[in-house]
Amino acid sequence: MLYEIVNPSDAYTIVAKSFDVAAVACFVLGKGRYAFKPIDDDKAPEVPIFLFGGADEWCREQFGVDAGDLVQGTLKDKRDELAECLDSCLIGNASDRKDFDEACAAISDPVKQTQFRESRHDRRRSSMNDIGGRAYRIAAKIRQNKAA
Repeated sequence: MLYEIVNPSDAYTIVAKSFDVAAVACFVLGKGRYAFKPIDDDKAPEVPIFLFGGADEWCREQFGVDAGDLVQGTLKDKRDELAECLDSCLIGNASDRKDFDEACAAISDPVKQTQFRESRHDRRRSSMNDIGGRAYRIAAKIRQNKAA
């Protein structure tokens, strides 16, 4: 599922294979300051902003557990999926993502794809709030912790 990251800074999108992973990615990336709004499906649930609390109640309604338990369970059972989700964070809207994906399809070397993503990210970012950079660092840390 493709989501818009609702935030006061640059436009971003992110892809999550499951709703629970989307929720956890939203929590760890924005700490309650962002929402994830589905782009692909008008009927799909969104992850709301929790600026004034309420994450535990919402998680119990959606998943039957508190937010902390959801995060811990995801880190235990879906660590790779969460890292992949965070790595999918991309500056720009859905149309920009389509253009990015088409450009990456023409680049066969994964290292060059990453260099292209980083260069594009640096050129397009207008905010000091580097949501994409933070997502990539968290994904790397999740993978590093798995290896340890």
